[in-house]
Amino acid sequence: MSTDHDADVIVAGAGPAGATAAARLAAAGVRVLLLERAPLPRNKPCGGGLSARVLTRFPWVREIFSGIDTHNVSDLHLEGPSGGVFRMRSPTPAVLLIRRIEFDDALARRAMAAGAALEAPVEIGQASEDADAVTLRARDGRVFRAPIVIAADGVNSVIARRLGLNPGWPASHLALDMMEEAPVQHLRATAPGTLSVFYGFGGAHGYAYVFPKVAHVNVGVGYLLSYFRERVDLAPYDLQQHFVTSLRTRGMVDGESHREFFTPFLIPVGGPLSTTAAGRVLLAGDAGGFVNGFSAEGIYYAMVTGELAASAVLAARDGGAVSAGRARRLYVRAWRREIGAELRDSVLIQRYLFRTRERMDGVVAAANARPEFSQWLVDYASGRLSYQQARRRLVTRFPKLVPKLAWVAWRRQG
Repeated sequence: MSTDHDADVIVAGAGPAGATAAARLAAAGVRVLLLERAPLPRNKPCGGGLSARVLTRFPWVREIFSGIDTHNVSDLHLEGPSGGVFRMRSPTPAVLLIRRIEFDDALARRAMAAGAALEAPVEIGQASEDADAVTLRARDGRVFRAPIVIAADGVNSVIARRLGLNPGWPASHLALDMMEEAPVQHLRATAPGTLSVFYGFGGAHGYAYVFPKVAHVNVGVGYLLSYFRERVDLAPYDLQQHFVTSLRTRGMVDGESHREFFTPFLIPVGGPLSTTAAGRVLLAGDAGGFVNGFSAEGIYYAMVTGELAASAVLAARDGGAVSAGRARRLYVRAWRREIGAELRDSVLIQRYLFRTRERMDGVVAAANARPEFSQWLVDYASGRLSYQQARRRLVTRFPKLVPKLAWVAWRRQG
């Protein structure tokens, strides 16, 4: 079969998952082809927030942050549906805010500097697999083929769909995020050092946020897609205008909403797919559902799964060939060990807390009543406290939470 590029591994998608995987593989001498749907730099709708623990997990990312606009935020404003507020101030940055158009481009350039070949734009339309390789066909007729594919091509992954790894996301496993990333000359947060999140905005299963950046602000509203379809009557941009107006009335933003900066997008918040690796394909990032179900943070988990997928491929090499079966087993074992528990628990917490406004208000009240909660949050976000350690402390302090989450887990399985 005639193909358009020779590669040992194809990485589909040049976002945080794909670019991290490609850089890891290329640095080890693997011939890597990185495919991206759009020419870089390209815009990517996303809140653009990373917990500061990314600096501990990926020390090299400091160089990336130093070359792009990065806003370090230490103040958090978490608000419940009834207006109760939990404020937290960290002595060190808790969240790093970036623009994906800059961050993704810098990550892709790092992968190319390591030796990865980038092909863009390539819009994959078909994917098939045989005993020897995976074949990807672009809509313009180009054909790409490799023994191993790391699919990091987003929530709507063509590869995952075509090869049967994702039969389709249930609406209850997706959030519709309606976000505006506006230059500060059009819309500006009046507290540029504070990240604000509003739980239960517009009803249960709703949220909203203000992420101030260096020269932009991200303002958005989101709902579980199932809830949005069943309960929300306003159109997406009408919701956005309503939210911006409410923020301006409260003195939290200056300026106006502009539709040209508004982009709705989907986030998988139902936990990882039941199958994240099959045949000669490993799914990473949003393509595999690796997003925190409660906070909707995805960039960190994308980078983790991208690196773990690449490491599994490298560990499964025997001479020049890669054992696909061994790569699959190593990858699934690795992501379950590192992030499996926190992603599972994040979905249970989401489904328990977002069921009623009273529960969300209760969380804000409990956080204010327990000063140690702030320290746990800061230590976890910064990487000083592992998820397992944070979970043990939370369970010890709030033992009644365990049977409640177990009930949610049982209902989910049923």
